[in-house]
Amino acid sequence: MKLLTVFACLATVLAQTIRPTIPSEDDFYNAPSNLTSYDAGDIIDFRRAPNQVRSLFTPLKVENAWQLLVKSQNARGEPIAMVTTVLVPYNADPSKLVSYQYAQDSATMDCAPSYSLLYRGEIGTFVQQAETLLVQALLTKGWYVVLPDYEGPDGAFTSGWQAGYATVDSIRAALSSKSITGISPNADTALWGFSGGSFASTWGASVQPEYAPDLKENLVGAALGGWVTNWTDVIAASDGTTYAGLVPNILNGMIKSNPDLKEVFDAEFKEDRRKELYSRTDDCVFTSFINYLNRDIFGGDDPWTEKGWDFFKIPEIKEAVLNNSIGVLKDTPRPEIPLFLYHGTPDQIVPFNGSQKAYENFCEWGIDSLEFAVSETSGHLLEATVGNGAALAWLERMLNGEEPVKGCNRTVRSTNVLYPGADVQLSQVISTIPSSARGSKIGEETPNKTDSSLITRIFQQSLGGVLGLIGPIPLR
Repeated sequence: MKLLTVFACLATVLAQTIRPTIPSEDDFYNAPSNLTSYDAGDIIDFRRAPNQVRSLFTPLKVENAWQLLVKSQNARGEPIAMVTTVLVPYNADPSKLVSYQYAQDSATMDCAPSYSLLYRGEIGTFVQQAETLLVQALLTKGWYVVLPDYEGPDGAFTSGWQAGYATVDSIRAALSSKSITGISPNADTALWGFSGGSFASTWGASVQPEYAPDLKENLVGAALGGWVTNWTDVIAASDGTTYAGLVPNILNGMIKSNPDLKEVFDAEFKEDRRKELYSRTDDCVFTSFINYLNRDIFGGDDPWTEKGWDFFKIPEIKEAVLNNSIGVLKDTPRPEIPLFLYHGTPDQIVPFNGSQKAYENFCEWGIDSLEFAVSETSGHLLEATVGNGAALAWLERMLNGEEPVKGCNRTVRSTNVLYPGADVQLSQVISTIPSSARGSKIGEETPNKTDSSLITRIFQQSLGGVLGLIGPIPLR
């Protein structure tokens, strides 16, 4: 018996020291030969996550983590099989589900959330690993969380249609997984995403009315932070900066999303630069940040194309960007569920003017509920940190059945730390980090905070006051 115990302990340790298999080499991700026989959102196959899931640096102790292989479609309407992950906290509430869309921001399935969530995943997925700090706050509330690989098997980064279809099909799968996960098919469901995740979340909410009307009674709203409405704004803001690595990832994603564009790239990019671009197609965003730190792609003295910035005036490129933009064309699908936007005016990666214009258009076109929380001090990374308290407060109200705003409501604050209820939620995020690192059971040994206290209110007002005095913080 002692020998068996030793072997069991060794097996457990070994499982946590072996790196998980990347998706492109994992047969579970492969579409079956009878894929067309399944309906959109059907579960084709499922398994427990092959490695323990993680927080930022340590394993995340949840009751279960499931991977579902799901039938969906790409932007061209072709059937695909994509993976989505369902996290089950201890003391889970079957009536509450959040679909969290990570900012994958890369053109390869090997950077997908289902992989980056796994303990000992590659360092290139570090950015997504950091987002798990927000996911564990959702789990602490007892909510189920579903995390779709919304770029699909081709890594179709920048494709709004692909992201939208995959996001809602992932939700469909989660809601039909009661026998596997315990989620009620009637669960109230919200979407949440920041930066690249906001793009996928918005497109999910946008295609739902026509593509997935069966979800109408489930969806209660979507929280969208650092709102990406079109990718050319992101390229223009990032080129030649700390975040220049986004540019090659976006370009490779455009080709993955629309293979016909490769002819344009072949013709317009200088040969050596074209070879370099194509050689980096498998880079996760953190790797790209390192490789392209402060490099110019379209600007500077030696742009990668002969046309420089006029590359985006080429009709095929312009059309591809426009067809995947948000809040620009009135005849593009739009969300019918309540939306909560939070964005900082000094955002140096995702320019604020894109959010503002889309907000104005959605309001002019008659959206039922759109709340816009504007921060005067937060750059992109700071809003990703302090703005999440506002998002969590809003999500909790929606999942508890409270009424959203009617029509459009735009409020400007020095910081979204001052959003009503954000103090409690920020305290929740912060307190969950050390307890998770200690190996506490998420949802059972990580108490859910629901009420403001004197300490949280002092923290809220103090931080809000400091940020207000300092003024805009791009946090480059």
